[in-house]
Amino acid sequence: MKLAALGAFDGLHKGHMKVIDTAGSNCSVVLFEPVPRQMFGGLSWRNRLTTPAERYELLRDNGISSIITLPFDDVTAATTPQDFSRLLDEIGTFSGFVVGYDFRFGRDASGNTVALRENLRKFGLTVTVVDSENIGGIPVKSGRIRQLLLEGDLSGAADFLGRAYGATGVVSRGRGFGRTLGFPTLNIRVPESKLLPLQGSYATFARIGCRKLEAVAFVVPDRNLVEVHVPSLEENFYGAEVSVEFISFIREPAFVNSEEMLKKLIENDLARSMEVLREW
Repeated sequence: MKLAALGAFDGLHKGHMKVIDTAGSNCSVVLFEPVPRQMFGGLSWRNRLTTPAERYELLRDNGISSIITLPFDDVTAATTPQDFSRLLDEIGTFSGFVVGYDFRFGRDASGNTVALRENLRKFGLTVTVVDSENIGGIPVKSGRIRQLLLEGDLSGAADFLGRAYGATGVVSRGRGFGRTLGFPTLNIRVPESKLLPLQGSYATFARIGCRKLEAVAFVVPDRNLVEVHVPSLEENFYGAEVSVEFISFIREPAFVNSEEMLKKLIENDLARSMEVLREW
C-alpha cells in the first residue's frame, strides 16, 4: 500500500517537494482548498503562491497523478484532531501519511505531528515526519517566499522554490495603448488571491501553449494584471491562458509626461530584458 503526502502545499517549494519525495514516486498528494491561510485571511487575502490550477499543474509536472483535495471551510477548521484523524483514515487505502515537521491540524491548530502519529496509530496508519529543508541555514517556508517576493528578491524566492516564480492568467482586452506605441501587450488577468511581485517592469518568459518566449512585462498588483510584450508576436490570444515566469526586476514605475518618454522607457526595458534572458 502506498503513502500519501499531506499538507497545504501552497507554492510547492523545496520543503514541500521534500515531503512529497519522501512519500515515494507512487505516492498520492492530499491537500486543502482553499489553503488554510487563505480561508482565515478572508476575501482580502491576496498572497497565494499557487492558484489551485497552478498547484495541480506543478504536481502533474512532477509526476504526481493521484491528487486528493480536501475542502477547508468553517466545518473543517472546527474539526477536532480526533475527528480529522478519522477523516484521514476514510479518504483512501493508504498505509500512512508523510507530513512536514511543522504540520498542524484540528480546531485552533491544536494538533501537531505527535498527536497525528498517536491518533493514526489507532487505525493502523503510520506517520512519517520530514525535517525542514534549509537554504543558508534558513528553513524553506511559504511565508519566507512571500516576504522575499514583496522585497523584490526574485533570485532568493527562486532558490527557495526551486524554480522561477510565475503567474498564470487569461488574456483580456485592454485599451490597445501599447500597440499604438509599437509595443502590443498581452493583458493577463490573474486570480485575485494570487500574490504578484512588486509593481514595475520585469524580464520574463511567457509560456503560450508549448512555446516559451522571451518577453518584458509590467506588473500591476492592485489590478491583478501582468502586461506582457513579446517581440514579434502578432497573433490574437484573447481568452487564452498564458503563464509568465518572472526572471529579473528591471525598474520601478516611473513618472511619465509624454508618449515619447513612455516609448523610450519601454524600449530600454525591452533591451535590458533581452540582455538578462540571453544569460539565463
